[in-house]
Amino acid sequence: MAKLKYRLIPEGAAQGMVPINLVFIDKKDIDECGILMVEACRIIAKELNEPAAIDVMDMDAITVTSDGILADGAVVAFASADYGVVNREFGFLGVSEMPYSRKLLDEEPHMKQWDANYRGKRLYRGSYGDDMRPRDPLNERQTITGRIANNNTGSEMMNVVDMTEILTPMYGILAVMRDGEVLIGHSGPVISVGIGMVVRERAGRIFGWGYGAGQTAHASGDYAKTIKSDCWALCGTKEDLAEYTIRALEIGMIPGRHIACSPANLCLAHAMGLPIDLDGIFANAWEELESIGITRADLEKPCDKPMSREEAIAHAAEIIPGIEDGKRFKVSDICQIRYAEC
Repeated sequence: MAKLKYRLIPEGAAQGMVPINLVFIDKKDIDECGILMVEACRIIAKELNEPAAIDVMDMDAITVTSDGILADGAVVAFASADYGVVNREFGFLGVSEMPYSRKLLDEEPHMKQWDANYRGKRLYRGSYGDDMRPRDPLNERQTITGRIANNNTGSEMMNVVDMTEILTPMYGILAVMRDGEVLIGHSGPVISVGIGMVVRERAGRIFGWGYGAGQTAHASGDYAKTIKSDCWALCGTKEDLAEYTIRALEIGMIPGRHIACSPANLCLAHAMGLPIDLDGIFANAWEELESIGITRADLEKPCDKPMSREEAIAHAAEIIPGIEDGKRFKVSDICQIRYAEC
């Protein structure tokens, strides 16, 4: 009988910073077993027999972070499991592939990265039902089974009974899949604000067409810094974040115009002496940025000595704010490799 490989970061891992079981599966391992993704999630749910959030990853595909940066790896399905069960109706979602088109690149300026950096790669973003069933806005990007909810296309998991929650930004998931290093801590005010700074796109992983670069989807003023500040976050290292963001900045992506006005995008662009569309940032977005100490006046000041790519990556932890009481962990120290019979 074939064995299905999966990665488990167990509840309580990383000195107690991981509040629920997190499962990650490589789609290649599912394909080798000759089964469907939904079957794989059900098999692992039964084998683990504990509450868990499950993400299926295609490491040959690409996706887009909420602030408009392309990454080489994609969530292609996600599920919620509770004591051996994946709810038949709401427990699993496949992620829709977005076909390449000039129209898409023209409508969504940040997608010029597809041509420049990832040509020929398949793109997966949000889950809109063309591969499964029609959905309303409440179940486009989330699954739920019993006490576990896996939201925003596999990037926000929670136990809805005890209200423990962890954010899993894409770079953190990629580090898990590549056996690299992760940074785990409380998301804090900076990330709480930053996850609301988005780009306009169809079938986005987290948001849709309603908000563009320079805008905030939170639109909640000083309160934005508290929305997710108490959540744990499993992130890639800041060097990884800088590497991916710089790939976009180097091909001419401008924060506030093409990519979001998130703290990471703004701080890296400023440190490297690269353009920022300050006039393109909306007043309510400035209000949220100012609440975490990022002001227009500071960004208008020219950088004394613009950093090179190499310098910005090396000093990423100093440049990019965010994560409170964060600790770095080797993935191999917090993640178990397991196998389920399929």
